[in-house]
Amino acid sequence: AAAAVAVDAAPAAAASPFSPGWTLATLRSGHRYASACPRARALGYSLCAGVAATLARPSPARTVVVAGDGGIQMTLVEMSTFMQHKRPGDALVVIVFDNSMLGRVAFGFVGSKGCELEGPDFVALAKAYGGDGVRVGDGKGPLEDGEVARGVATAMAATGLFVLHVMIDPELKADMAKFTDESIALMESG
Repeated sequence: AAAAVAVDAAPAAAASPFSPGWTLATLRSGHRYASACPRARALGYSLCAGVAATLARPSPARTVVVAGDGGIQMTLVEMSTFMQHKRPGDALVVIVFDNSMLGRVAFGFVGSKGCELEGPDFVALAKAYGGDGVRVGDGKGPLEDGEVARGVATAMAATGLFVLHVMIDPELKADMAKFTDESIALMESG
């Protein structure tokens, strides 16, 4: 699951990684617009949504994108789109949870094959596009106390493109977003 959240304030502390619910619950703002795509199970959606959310709002605008390494790789070129169209003061913070796999597929479908990934250094990629970033963790053990909080604080202070590359254990299974479609019942209610 992935999400893009347009915010005008710093995030609160968070303990649980990687779901739209986590994103929306932990990013506090007086002006928050959220877009998550759990129904269609769309991989690659969040970066595009984040660029659009930033550019559709008056400048300066800040958007936080939360995605996995597999989904974000499907639309990496949109970092270039942001850099070409950003206005002074705009910020696109991209938080990538990297478990070196297509977690949505591997954990969501029994018997899935070919879900392992060899991804790029997302911080180096952000820098190649003219942005910046920080990597936290090594993916082999627990994150150090305060490591994520320091990374988030640095990200939220930045303008332009900023990637927070969070290495997580491939065995850490994130709870997938649950979606209940009540639109049919609502439409039939008169």
